Amino acid sequence: MRFIPRRTRVKMELLKGITIIDLLIGIIGATGLILILTANFDYNYYYALSWLSVVITLFMPVAEDLKIYSTIVVLFRFMAFKRKFSKIEEKGFSDIKELIPYEKIEGKYINYDDYYAQVIEISPKEFFLLSEHKQNTLIDIFANGLRRLTAAQHASFIKINKPLLLDDYIENEDRKYEIVLEMMERGEISKEEVETRSMVFENRVSTMNYINAVEKIYKDHFYLVVYDRDKSSLNSTISGIVNHFENSSIPIHSKVLQEKQIAVFLKANYSKDFDERQLQGMPMEKVVNWTMPKKVVFKTASTIIEDKTFRTFNIIDYPINVRNAWAYSMFSMPNTKAVVNIKPFLKFEAEKMIDKAIIEMEGKSLYSAKTSTRIENDAHLSTLRQLLVELKTGNENLFDVNIHLTCEDSMKKEIRANLRQNGFKFSEMFGRQVDSFISQNVSRLDTIKQNKRGIHTSSLAATFPFISSALMDQNGFYIGHNEFGPVFVNLFIRNNERINSNMMIIGKSGSGKSFATKTLLTNLAADNSRIFILDPENEYEILTENLKGQAIDVGSGLQGRINPFHITPSLKEEGVALVDDYSAHLQFLEQFFKVILQGISSDAFEKVNTLIVELYSKKGIDSSTDINDVTSDNFPIFDDLYDIVQEKVTKEKDEYLRRMYQIIENYIQKFSTGGRNSNLWNGPTTLKTKENFVTFSFRSLLSNNNSVLANAQMMLVIRYLNKEIIKNKEFNKKYGFGEEDPNRRKIIVTVDEAHVFINKDYPIALNFMEQMAKRIRKYSGMQIIITQNIKDFVGSPEIAKQSAAIINASQYSMIFGLAPNDMSDLVDLYRNAGGINEDEQDAIVTAGRGEAFLITSPLNRTDVKIVALQPVRDLFEKEEKKNEDDSY
Repeated sequence: MRFIPRRTRVKMELLKGITIIDLLIGIIGATGLILILTANFDYNYYYALSWLSVVITLFMPVAEDLKIYSTIVVLFRFMAFKRKFSKIEEKGFSDIKELIPYEKIEGKYINYDDYYAQVIEISPKEFFLLSEHKQNTLIDIFANGLRRLTAAQHASFIKINKPLLLDDYIENEDRKYEIVLEMMERGEISKEEVETRSMVFENRVSTMNYINAVEKIYKDHFYLVVYDRDKSSLNSTISGIVNHFENSSIPIHSKVLQEKQIAVFLKANYSKDFDERQLQGMPMEKVVNWTMPKKVVFKTASTIIEDKTFRTFNIIDYPINVRNAWAYSMFSMPNTKAVVNIKPFLKFEAEKMIDKAIIEMEGKSLYSAKTSTRIENDAHLSTLRQLLVELKTGNENLFDVNIHLTCEDSMKKEIRANLRQNGFKFSEMFGRQVDSFISQNVSRLDTIKQNKRGIHTSSLAATFPFISSALMDQNGFYIGHNEFGPVFVNLFIRNNERINSNMMIIGKSGSGKSFATKTLLTNLAADNSRIFILDPENEYEILTENLKGQAIDVGSGLQGRINPFHITPSLKEEGVALVDDYSAHLQFLEQFFKVILQGISSDAFEKVNTLIVELYSKKGIDSSTDINDVTSDNFPIFDDLYDIVQEKVTKEKDEYLRRMYQIIENYIQKFSTGGRNSNLWNGPTTLKTKENFVTFSFRSLLSNNNSVLANAQMMLVIRYLNKEIIKNKEFNKKYGFGEEDPNRRKIIVTVDEAHVFINKDYPIALNFMEQMAKRIRKYSGMQIIITQNIKDFVGSPEIAKQSAAIINASQYSMIFGLAPNDMSDLVDLYRNAGGINEDEQDAIVTAGRGEAFLITSPLNRTDVKIVALQPVRDLFEKEEKKNEDDSY
């Protein structure tokens, strides 16, 4: 808990609740009463009584620290003000420029004639999904940024609503579609494949155009504005804040606005109903006029801006004890502009002011008769003393703080309830709408001086209002929405926080993970990607067919064979010494035979490894051979190995060795001609995958509970995929696509229901998933692992260790609803990958169907409701389900 000190400017009171102004008005009232009583006219006593009633009425309170006489003064003052302003010349209206303080926009500066401002846009954080330690770290980072403000500078935190504009995303769709068309012209993707993907592109664009023009979505944007008379000093402060934010242990991403970006920000301070595309081609000399509201009319209790009525609130009192991000409740209100104006004090001035306030409060405590008043005064005194200690002993400064809110008229009741619920007292600025408007302008002028509160640095930084779980990745595609708006994700972003594209998708049966996976893969398929899926349940048959892909039954060998002895290039891991492909393949075969020769003795197994080396030697293949020069027909097959074994059985004189060879012969025979498994692997590799969406179906193998063959075949499929992954890098190099080029072709390997492939005795598949997760990044690829059974991923200490390594090597996680008894296993798996805190665990356990907890980095998480646009759904749903209302 943090604290907000009571007022550091204490009103001088002669007696309890009686100020000097009260005394002066009382003296005037008493003087008038005496004059009336001593006057020589009839019924003077009646007039005196009426006068006395009026005077007493003047002192009646109408709000916190507000008496009727103050309201009358405010009303007279309001009537004396100009109350109507317009951008165009109109009878009865004053020029809007009299109300708007800024003069020009010059590069990154707002020019106010006698001072300047710069604007930093701050990217929000998903603050409440961080641990308390990380929250405090983030607040300390923000506090250190505020400490860079000088006593000559003013600043404001501002939240505004802006209409979401998706033009950049539409342009990105056009770019991606052009790349797909280029690939078709080069023969890298078929016309039929392009036609199925074009529907995805068309619907993406039409949906975004609809949001742009019809169903507008308004997003919260957060800013820090700093004002200074000196340009050089201002620029130094802004540069220091931005660099500090960006280079901290938990980066706060921010950018300094320039020219028309500033214009959009200024415009949004007065209205959210505008189209920033109007600025395109507009000369800068006309831009400032564009930012100003067309018309402003002030009423006693409201302000009308461009024919829309707004209510204003000013915070006049705060709770003493507050939590982290204590201003979030105000900044999160929809259709509301929030402004926090701050001004640092010089330290000696702050201490002097607090000393004076402490003396005044000590005096008040002496004559407090009521227990409640005495408690209130003691609490006030305690916070002032604590504040003074913080200033004297800590790295703290004092800031003058004033918080203003402006909401649409329909929101006023909700704002009142929200503020009361969170312990804030407020004024609705009756008769002071002009002051409120001026104080909420983008300027250093704040005329509501009596409600300013002295707050020290750490508690001010704890406002941390820059909070949102919105996710809108540049160049991303739409996957759903949350309370903050649509979610666009780009799984191939590369920055300091996102270093690879691997993803884990976890969720219980029926939670929506399959729907989400198909939605992701369909969108990725449209984005110049080659996708390979290891499918144990034939889940992707419809999607593969509709995307004009290739479905391969790995249990039959009818669509092609993978020869285990066919040497292919190995994926190279960064930072690991290179191993030649021949030696790497021998290591692979050792693991492969360990699976298929289950139960063989260790001596016999070692002899098999020796025979394999001899087998390659007979084919003239060793570590010096360039495997690129060896055709598929020249690699050994199982018949060749069987022939060698038979020859050994025939020629071996040693009885022990001859028996060993006979045992080996029995094992190898079932994989050679005539053996029950010869159709799978005995022969040269014939499998070819030209399509860009390929599914390897393991259903036939797994339906017979043949986990040995399934795991061995998975190893071969992954080995085959290694070659395709390497070819993808060569493809990008061929067409001049660099590693950071958004046009490069991506390759995606998906392992569905990964727990099915995990064998506690031979965790080979898990080992390959771990190795691929580490290596696929440098080939413009990603691995997606989907599972519903967490317990299989933590079945033994060895499996749990490998599973944690896969998760640690996965940038993204999409976690759907899980049973409560799965949570401890999930927490263990993610312990070294940012962790899963209690709030996140509750969200996962209570998640509805299709609701996911999306982790994009250890410090960035969000919720998302997965939504597939109809053309996307049509590609993976059965015909009879297309018209059902079962969307998520």
